Amino acid sequence: MPSYARPDLCPDCGAVLPPEPDACPRCGLPLRDPLADELLATLRHADELVVRLRARADAPTRAPATGTVPRTRRGPVPRRLVPRRLGQATVPQLLLALGAACLLVAAVVFLAVAWSWLGVAGRTAVLLVLTVSAGGASVLLSRRDLVAAAEALCAVTLGFVVLDVLGAGQSGWAPEPGTSGSGLVLGAVVVAAGLALSTLHLRLAGARPVVAQLVIAPALLGLAGSLAAVVEERTADGGAASASGVWAGCVVAAAALVVLAARTRLGVLRVAAGVVGCVAWLVLLAISLADNGADLSLRGLWAEGGVTWLLVAAALALLPLLDPLVRRGAVAVLPEVAAMSLGSLVLVLPALDEGADAVLVATGALVAVWGLAAAGTARVLPRRRVVPVGVALAFVLPVLVAVVSLHAVALEALLDVAAVYDATVGVRVDAPATAWDARLLVPAVLALGVAALGAAPAARQRHTGVTVGAALAVAALATAALLEAPLAAVVLPLALAATGLVALGNRRAVWSGLVVGAAGGVVALPSAALAAVAAGLVVLACGYRALAGRPGGAEAWAALPVAGAAALWAVGELAGVDVASRGAATVLVVGVLALVARRTEVDLATVLVVPWPAVAGVLAAGDRSVSSALHLTLLGALLVARALTDDRRRRVAWAGGLLLAAATWVRLADIGVEAPEAYTAPTALALLVVGLRALRRAPERGSVATLLPGLVLAVLPSLLWVLAQDPVSWRALLLGLGCLVLVLGGARLCWQAPLLVGAVAGGLLVLRELAPYAAATPQWVLLAAAGALLLGVGTTWERRVRDLRHAGHYLARLR
Repeated sequence: MPSYARPDLCPDCGAVLPPEPDACPRCGLPLRDPLADELLATLRHADELVVRLRARADAPTRAPATGTVPRTRRGPVPRRLVPRRLGQATVPQLLLALGAACLLVAAVVFLAVAWSWLGVAGRTAVLLVLTVSAGGASVLLSRRDLVAAAEALCAVTLGFVVLDVLGAGQSGWAPEPGTSGSGLVLGAVVVAAGLALSTLHLRLAGARPVVAQLVIAPALLGLAGSLAAVVEERTADGGAASASGVWAGCVVAAAALVVLAARTRLGVLRVAAGVVGCVAWLVLLAISLADNGADLSLRGLWAEGGVTWLLVAAALALLPLLDPLVRRGAVAVLPEVAAMSLGSLVLVLPALDEGADAVLVATGALVAVWGLAAAGTARVLPRRRVVPVGVALAFVLPVLVAVVSLHAVALEALLDVAAVYDATVGVRVDAPATAWDARLLVPAVLALGVAALGAAPAARQRHTGVTVGAALAVAALATAALLEAPLAAVVLPLALAATGLVALGNRRAVWSGLVVGAAGGVVALPSAALAAVAAGLVVLACGYRALAGRPGGAEAWAALPVAGAAALWAVGELAGVDVASRGAATVLVVGVLALVARRTEVDLATVLVVPWPAVAGVLAAGDRSVSSALHLTLLGALLVARALTDDRRRRVAWAGGLLLAAATWVRLADIGVEAPEAYTAPTALALLVVGLRALRRAPERGSVATLLPGLVLAVLPSLLWVLAQDPVSWRALLLGLGCLVLVLGGARLCWQAPLLVGAVAGGLLVLRELAPYAAATPQWVLLAAAGALLLGVGTTWERRVRDLRHAGHYLARLR
């Protein structure tokens, strides 16, 4: 369906309009006038009316009012059955593309066949006539607003231009095809032809053909490559420098094309030339770096002019700023950052020939200088701070790699000093050799810190400064480790810093102090004395913070059991206490702390910490069963005591009771007791006492909720033993009497739990006693019993169905 509202066409003469036109280039109709906007709105309203009218035409016809239905009525064709059709603009575009390809192939075939008998004059005349005719036809078609046809003939014209150059090469008027000179001529001619076609279309028809614009930039790139090859072939010395000049000229030419395209609003040429300029600049940069790779000394770079083209490339990086779109856009900083980074790279290149330390010093100095520049720029021109920050980021990677590597080596050396508690206080760190001098670590971190301060916004300056200070402190300790300092020189500063942060800092500082203290404790593990000092200082700091009542006290309470356990363990190692006794003592002290503190944080930390010394003590004990019983008793007693001291922890008593029962079971197994009642009876008795008290206080709760756990625990072990191993014994007799007592007592007291447990257990016991005799019963007895049972069930079912049917008939007779 054609559209009346076409913003791309002139409403008067129908000419194709350029982007954002002020007036029609053909008829001069003003398009910025308010009447033009009103006309466009009117045409859009006309399009809407056409759509509505078409919808009414496609709607099915209504039936007549008399109710008669026509014999045939065409409904709308289902969407899935409508064949897809090509758009109105697609068909001519395909036809024109095929026609242009056919013309070019025909021209090539004709010239190949007629090349031998046309002669030089004939060949020249034919090629010129074809080229001029195709170009003129494209301009004429463009004037008549046949855009696709004009584009096709532009492509044909440019193809003829290529054939002209190849023909001239075959005739001897130009370099032979396949040589660098032929590429040079071909690129120059195609660039000129593209510019000429674009100019003719723009001046004579007000059009901007895409093909003519698109071919100029690749042709310029090919022209530069061919020219560079020619220069290298003809120049024995300084060929690379000459090639650099060619590519620099290509960058300048591309920039000129971008400016020209911006002024004439040739959008395709603008983008293509910009891409070609970037590619040429990268080639120039690669050639310049490769040329200076053999000699990176100060003399080779500066005295002999090795940096000349690098400096030229840095200057050419600013050419994109000539484009108004780039200059006003958000990417305007990229050319500046590229130029300044390349200029700074010239200062770093001599260091590449001096080793890793020189590279670290050079790049670190650049990062620090540009960080200071960013900080100064932020005060004067805040929006321009991104430029020095970007340059600093360009050189931050070598510094960051060195810093991370040195820290990793230092950490590995600290962790490999010795085994746990296997060294004395004066043990030294044995650090391996590194690619960088360890003394450069602190200056490198300082350079990164300066860059971070320069990049940080004003609101984050304080936090960034604190972070940089912490990083410098860590770098100083890592440097000490890399210089094989005593382990105490690393542990004691960490412990003192953790103590100060936890005791005197704010809430966030408490977290930082706990992390630092944990790091100090891990590093101090090779020496028991250092570990005791580090953990003891953290214990004192946490205790002071917890008792002071300041913000962060909860974190201090939570860390106190952990630090206390670590300190006790290290002190026990120094005192020569065996691991089994040390584990029990640690469990007892930490548990008493939880009883005294009575805080949720301490309870959670205790639950997480206490199992570790307990397990270590049990594994290290000579008699593991006795040690297990001891530790289980301690843990159970502490849990029960904690439940008795706090009403909110009443449920903890159940876990404590289970641990105490487990301790009893361990001791019973150790002395050889095999009867299950010895293990379960005490716990069952305790559960029954608790359940009876609860039932007495709240009779509405019922016996199932209060007595069932104790009764099951009292009866089930004996029942399983009888069913599995000993069906005819005193245990079975006593179990049966007990079940009888439960049934009679439950019936007498109207308690459901003893009645249920006694009935189920007694029934299972009776069946187990009957099992040997049931196996000796003849099979016909079992079959007869099964048949009688099935008959009884079937009869009962049929009687129920009959009663239901009679009830239905009775209801049906009711009125």
